[in-house]
Amino acid sequence: GGEKNILSLARALLIEPNFLVLDEPGNHLDFMGLAWLEEFLLRFKGAVLIVSHNRHTLDRVAQGILELEDGKVTRYKGGYSEYRATKLRNLISQQADYGANQKRLALLEALVKRLELTARARPSTAAGKRLRSRRSQLKRENAQAVEKPTMDVSAIDADFGAEKTQSNIVLRLRGYSRAFGELSLLENVDFDITSGERVAIIGPNGSGKTSLLRDVIADGAWDNDVIRIGPSVRLGYAAQDQEVLEGNRTILDEIMDAPPQTNETAAFAHLRKFLFTREDLRKKVSNLSGGERNRLQLARLTKLRPNFLILDEPTNHMDIPAREAIEEALSEYEGSILVVSHDRYFLDKVVNRVVELEDRNLVSFDGNFSEFWQARRAPAARETGRISTRGSNRREARAERAEQRSGLASLERRIKEAESEKLDLEQRVGQAFENRKDRDGRRLNRQLEHVSGMLEDLYEQWVGKA
Repeated sequence: GGEKNILSLARALLIEPNFLVLDEPGNHLDFMGLAWLEEFLLRFKGAVLIVSHNRHTLDRVAQGILELEDGKVTRYKGGYSEYRATKLRNLISQQADYGANQKRLALLEALVKRLELTARARPSTAAGKRLRSRRSQLKRENAQAVEKPTMDVSAIDADFGAEKTQSNIVLRLRGYSRAFGELSLLENVDFDITSGERVAIIGPNGSGKTSLLRDVIADGAWDNDVIRIGPSVRLGYAAQDQEVLEGNRTILDEIMDAPPQTNETAAFAHLRKFLFTREDLRKKVSNLSGGERNRLQLARLTKLRPNFLILDEPTNHMDIPAREAIEEALSEYEGSILVVSHDRYFLDKVVNRVVELEDRNLVSFDGNFSEFWQARRAPAARETGRISTRGSNRREARAERAEQRSGLASLERRIKEAESEKLDLEQRVGQAFENRKDRDGRRLNRQLEHVSGMLEDLYEQWVGKA
């Protein structure tokens, strides 16, 4: 899929366009591919219209957002974070205007009813004229009434709700290897996940991430010396290709047969939380869209209430409100998580350790994805610095390298701090507007705009030095 995306873009560029129309161009790309795509779009001289659910990419490359909702198109300035803050602020303002307008309409309706009673009790030309005037005013103001604000759709109500495992060991690999014929993906790997950890596995497409997860699901057991699962672990799995679902079964079958046993009424009540209607219950799994199958997988998972989640691209085919609902549910989840995802925004909010599949081994990094990404790119930048000084005086070369390392390290530290501050401000802006603290929300949003602009400048400096 990633290769098809790159090939499609290469074909489009052959005619040297000045306007690119891109529909989910980051789908199936690994993190290096996404980084390349973002840099390419930032340097592209023409205009770009892009459909994407990748919030980090939108923050980096978009100068405006067009939102399609309720048959209307609304334009916002800036990337995704600025759009989100502005929309929340507008919704709160519209909610206040709508409430005041509804009170005024109610008063006008009450006045019209009183005038109707007066006109019937004491008919007169003056009473009839007043009644006609107020009726016209009520009709006119109803036609011009403030539209009721529409809150986010796709509001999945996910609750994974498990507690931590009793034992400290959740997953332990000892001497694990995986190969396909002569192609070796992982060799003699040791790897641990302890109770309550949230771990992301990342690596290039085809490096063996999904194969590792499938082996854990298929072979993991307490008495397996290579892939050991803790004795109190209840494991839940969401597969990238949704193979845990059977195509010839209905949505209702899949939920009712997932433990614990439930009746049809309880099953439908659970499915409603994942946006399924009563008309959907008899649909065959084979006829569902990718997003519907993913929602059904998550519905099964939350019913099982596992204390160890293994998630392979859990936000694929999901719109942004649904992704945010999943992130919120996982942030409150107390169990352990092992996830493969190319959604950087998702990883920054969910995981606290990143494990990179590199050179047939798993290399661990404590921290979220943004922190890992800066540390991961630093060696490449230093290597570039070494090559650029070849042939110079050795002492001058060493001084230049030291200065480059110092400058890059300082930039990377500032980028890390700005990324952390930006993530914190995004959460605080959303909370402020949701709690109707409009003044605090506007103040925090101004800070967010400043930090976002500063972060873009830091990235540009980093690219120039690297």
